[in-house]
Amino acid sequence: MYSPVLSVPAPGASAWAAETDPKYARAWLNALPPGGSAEAARELYQALYTVNRLAVRAPARMELMALYDRALATIGQGLLPHLANAVPPLTARKRRFAEFARRLHIEMAYGYKCCLRDLSRARLSLGRKARSAACIERTLHHLAQVLLRSYLAYLPYPAGVWREIHELYRLAEELGTVDAPQEIPEQGARRAATIREGYLQVLLLGLADPYHLPQQSALQVQALLAHKSGRARLLAPGARPAPRKSRAWFVVDPKSDTPPFPLAKGVGELPAGARLLDTGALLELLQEQAARLQRGEPMDRAALGVDCLEDACLDLIRRLVRAWGDAARRRYARQQRSSELHVCIGLHALHFVAAGERSFAAFLESCREPVPAHAALSRDFIDLDGTGALDDAAAPPESQRAPASPGRWRVRDVSPQGMAIACYGGAQTPMRVGELIGVRHATDPGRWRPAVIRWLKTPEPGSVEAGLELLAGSMTAAAARFADRTEDAACPVLRLPANDIVPRPSTLLLPSGIAPAGAELELLEEGAAPRRVRLLRLIERTGSFEQMAYGESAKALRRGR
Repeated sequence: MYSPVLSVPAPGASAWAAETDPKYARAWLNALPPGGSAEAARELYQALYTVNRLAVRAPARMELMALYDRALATIGQGLLPHLANAVPPLTARKRRFAEFARRLHIEMAYGYKCCLRDLSRARLSLGRKARSAACIERTLHHLAQVLLRSYLAYLPYPAGVWREIHELYRLAEELGTVDAPQEIPEQGARRAATIREGYLQVLLLGLADPYHLPQQSALQVQALLAHKSGRARLLAPGARPAPRKSRAWFVVDPKSDTPPFPLAKGVGELPAGARLLDTGALLELLQEQAARLQRGEPMDRAALGVDCLEDACLDLIRRLVRAWGDAARRRYARQQRSSELHVCIGLHALHFVAAGERSFAAFLESCREPVPAHAALSRDFIDLDGTGALDDAAAPPESQRAPASPGRWRVRDVSPQGMAIACYGGAQTPMRVGELIGVRHATDPGRWRPAVIRWLKTPEPGSVEAGLELLAGSMTAAAARFADRTEDAACPVLRLPANDIVPRPSTLLLPSGIAPAGAELELLEEGAAPRRVRLLRLIERTGSFEQMAYGESAKALRRGR
């Protein structure tokens, strides 16, 4: 029989005490503070830590783990919002909280692995298969929760987690229980699920590369996968598919400590024991939903299991289509570099440095246009998505307009379209995936370049590692207002030049939600007459900015003729 290599804590003494009799443990758990309080979570962790290092009879351990599982289903959900709202770089206190939130699930996984160990040593085999399958499913669930909490806080996931996830699935296959329904506790209720479903969910979550997703998006991906992971298909080891253009294939290497990776075209032999993951049917569902949203149809939330606004959901679907589709196959060679870098974060900060380190009001005066300096173009377009997001676009106070983020930033490596940067021990400015960032090499003090943050990790307190995609080699500060309502307030924007090599059209960077495609704006730039432009199409939208292709408006062209 296959014998997996699973880590369990060594027996030892603990400074804490814990009930090992399920009868008294149940009474103690019922007396814990209600909801997801930190006090209840701490007491539960101390009990788990202690029991996992004590010699406990196998039946009692199984019963204790079931009791703890039901308690954590409620307590863990109460901690999740605090974790999901933590913005890098994490302070030492917030990092301790994030690590504690996932330690709860690490100890739960330890407990169920101890149960598996006890079952393998038991002399009697009656009911062993069913109990082993239940322990495998629960261990898999809690290791998946360790990954989710790592992704939410942009923490590197613990070494060995992926390897154990693969090992557990191989054990379930050996037992023939991957499709046996398991009773799953969820916030006091129970539902049926299978080990195959849980394994597919964690594979697809890892494949979505949540370090590249905006804050809290990993929770939305998890909700989607809870309903739709069954549309993915896992082939048997050694099976090779017939080539189909509509399918995307990924390699699952059971001996690795990594999530799936794209199957390269023309690849020869796969790693020993590796299998292929087919995401084609799942992609078709997402592409169908994206097409409906683009046509302006209401979103079918029941079809995806995700509750989000149409624009935000369309952005998430596009990201997942790229991650689970053929676009994930593209990889660029990276070259190791080490150089000092200055950064500024946010559209207002980029406009500040692009305008020669002047406030937006001072920039407007240089354009000789008597328009009020304000972040919003018009109240007609405020709160389009019902979130009131434009409140964050208001002009920042002078103290927040410093061009550089504190700390020593260094380039780690570069690629044709971007770079990886890091600041160890001195990062202070909050950063989010999808945020605009300006970069300037210390050896090139006069040249700021616009980029967008594509991924984040927080390896230690006060430290950040980030992946950037460069949007252009230069940028020009500008202001914009609606062409037919010149008495309205103006908005800071950045103009990016066209690029024939990539290729990219001329684009504008605007605060998110300001104006839709098709709107006509009057563009104000220093040393140039105001000109009328039309927003042609949306290139990208994040929570902090929109990138729009633009061209001369029809009225401006007629005037030119």
